[in-house]
Amino acid sequence: MATHCPHCGWLDAEPYQTISRRLDRDSSQLVWTRCACGSLQLRRHQRGAEPVVVTRGRPTADLVAAPKASTA
Repeated sequence: MATHCPHCGWLDAEPYQTISRRLDRDSSQLVWTRCACGSLQLRRHQRGAEPVVVTRGRPTADLVAAPKASTA
């Protein structure tokens, strides 16, 4: 998995926090993780294959820095 979070650039191969895991009907593992920026991701881990990010949320507002106002 050589992709990065589009919100902060964190490497997807290194999840910041694992929230939960469960087995799916086809014996793949579904894993909810949180990125360093706070976005939630659902990953599918199938046997013999690299994990795939199935869906990704936006970062939480309290973890994202607000844009600085210009003082002109």
